[in-house]
Amino acid sequence: MDSAARFASELLELTPMSFHSWFHAGLFSKARGNWPESLERNDRALELFTPQDAEAFDGANPAAWNLGIASTALGDWAVARRAWAAYGLEGFGDDAGPIDVDCGMAPIRLNPDRPSLPHQVLFAAGTTEVVWCWRRSPAHAVIASVPLPESGHRFRDVLLHDGEPQGVRRLDDRDVSVFNELVRLEDSGIPTWQAQITGASPADMQALSDLLGQRELAVDDWSGIRLMCADCSHGSPRNVHDHIPSASEAMRLGLAGEESDLDELIERWLGGRPGIDIHNLEQLW
Repeated sequence: MDSAARFASELLELTPMSFHSWFHAGLFSKARGNWPESLERNDRALELFTPQDAEAFDGANPAAWNLGIASTALGDWAVARRAWAAYGLEGFGDDAGPIDVDCGMAPIRLNPDRPSLPHQVLFAAGTTEVVWCWRRSPAHAVIASVPLPESGHRFRDVLLHDGEPQGVRRLDDRDVSVFNELVRLEDSGIPTWQAQITGASPADMQALSDLLGQRELAVDDWSGIRLMCADCSHGSPRNVHDHIPSASEAMRLGLAGEESDLDELIERWLGGRPGIDIHNLEQLW
């Protein structure tokens, strides 16, 4: 790995005016998670981008995207806004301060199991899991699901994610791209709980989700999690072979929030629903 870093530096010394040299050196820095170096190299590549280079990339500047990722990792929002504008994205270049824009929902693979770049160092806080997130910029998102504790992540953690699709998931009636986590930017610290529940209908569960959502808390049906092999996870869930079936008895819930808030809201939710039993509520971490 030291030799790869040395070769990247030597390439820049030999071809200091080459967009491709700075871009690929910046790509190496991105793979290694060296965000200050990635920012510097991609920023230089951005300056050297020519109309001839644009023809090779269908008009888009890939260094601008990687510059946006690196600057988001460092919290340099002025550079991030400049990078997204240079890539051709609207709505980011006019304001100042941190970027917090509703970019829709996206599935993100926590603790990716496959590198997408040569020499890449994969972020790993636990087991691999794909979760739904609120995307707040082209390069960062907030976890909207309640991740399994084995993932080492929590509800409302802030993630830096890549921009290259790594599989698809269904959202309503359309396919949406899965992106790989690059690093966790913020640990929310919100406790993760689990509970067993019987007698709840889909409408009951939606009512509980809505009630918790009003307090910025969350609930997920962990018993409905679909376990897929790595090949299917990186592809389309509609074109899969047989996998381990999910549990079909009592529902296993994952919940996120402080104990006092959960106790209060669950008690309110159970009022008028005598057929529902919830038990074994325990904090996992």
